[in-house]
This record gives sequence, C-alpha cells and structure tokens, in this order.
Amino acid sequence: MKKVFSILTLALLMLSFSACSDKGDEDQQTYKIQGQMLNNSVNISNGQSEKVAISPVELTWKALNSKVSVVYSVQINNGTTINVSLQDADINPNNTYQCYTFSAANAGNGVTNLTGFYRPETGCLYIEFIANGTHRVISIAQMYYPYTKYTFTNTETSNSKESLNGELAISVDPSNMSANVAFGKFALNEDGGLIQAVVFQGVNAEATATGYKITYSGETGLRSTDGSYVLNELEINVTGSGQVVNGTVKINEKYNGTIAGKAFAN
Repeated sequence: MKKVFSILTLALLMLSFSACSDKGDEDQQTYKIQGQMLNNSVNISNGQSEKVAISPVELTWKALNSKVSVVYSVQINNGTTINVSLQDADINPNNTYQCYTFSAANAGNGVTNLTGFYRPETGCLYIEFIANGTHRVISIAQMYYPYTKYTFTNTETSNSKESLNGELAISVDPSNMSANVAFGKFALNEDGGLIQAVVFQGVNAEATATGYKITYSGETGLRSTDGSYVLNELEINVTGSGQVVNGTVKINEKYNGTIAGKAFAN
C-alpha cells in the first residue's frame, strides 16, 4: 500500500504508525501494518488519566472484503494490562470524515464499546474503548492534524495573517511526558512566504480525560530545530479523544497565534 506523508510528518520523528506495510495476497488486497500506539487510560469514576504508555500494534486490512483486524496490549494502570483483539470487523468509508471507521461491541476479554477511525493516506489511527468497565482508553497511532487553521497577529503592526490549509503534528514521550510539536504550511505575516515546517522539541505534555495538554513557557524561549524560530509560549488542548486541537502560540516575541485543527475532515 502506498502511503503519502506531508513534509510536516517527515520533519517530526514521531512515536507513530510505521510507514512500511506488507502487501499480502494480490487477489485479496490484504495489508499488514505494524507500528506503535500511544495509549491514555482514563479512570471513568473520577475522570483522571491513570496511565500513558506506548505499545506495539498490528493492523490487518482486507481491502477487498472491507474487514479490519487490530491486535495490541494496553496498560490501563500500573498493575493491569488488557489485550485488544479485534478480528475481521467491518470497515467502511466515511465520506464526511474522509477516512474509514469500524466498531465492535466486544474486542477481547474486558474490551467493550470499541470504535476506530483509520486513514491510510496519513497513517492516522484512532481507537477508543472501555477496559474492564472501569477505564476509557484513548489510543492514537499518529497525532497528525492535516485540517488546521492558523491565525497570527504581529503585535508591532497589528496586522494578521490566516493560513487555512495548515498542518500540525505532535508526538508524546510517556517516559518523561515531554512532547515534540511541528507546525506546517503557515505564514506569520502578510509579507512573508509560506513556512513548510517548524519543529520544537521538548515541550511539556499532560494527559487529560479527553486527550492531552501541550504547553511551553520560558524566559529564554525554545529555539526550533533549524534555529530559525523561537517559541515563547504555547498551549494546545488536544480533545475529542485526540482528534481535535485548539490552542495559542507565541513565536519570535511578536507573533501571537491561534490554532484550530482536526485529524479528520467534517
């Protein structure tokens, strides 16, 4: 299966779905894809995130038969691991969201109410389910938002610039709850050209009941990986089980921006 990634996705080394896939029987059009899932386990009783962890995942997509299988394990807290085993579930194109969707009442021992969204072109895979009736698990293979709007205002001139076809990508490292953030296809002002990709590494990440909160604040600022830009302030709220982003950002001391993005169209 051919996978298409934007320059933004390539610029950010993410804990995400692998770009490689093995094509099986040509007649059946079966694709097996291996990668990693970022799992956020939320205690239903108090709405608090109890465990964030990475786990390997394998997805098998029988395109001709419109079936999908997904297998991976999730730590729902420090003492409990649950196994997701979804076998040959119906997967259907969703024209509204421009992706494929699937669901299952049961997908393994203790795994219920599973729903999934998959877009092969970008590698985006989002799965949500209930574990043991006590935890809601949000699993994300790639936090990539190809439908993002940026609005930046130059505080010195008060001029604003909108970028309607922007992109955003985020990766989270559960070992220290840090994050890398990549902004793509946006402009800071009317006179400047389109910026293809800017990556900032080592901002803060916090798991929430609906996704993550990504923040940065520092007196000296955080320089981008290419050295061209300085991040002064950042707050991005990842909600909708990881599928929606909204936030604010300040770059180079004078550009105040707002961010609004989605993983899937609607």
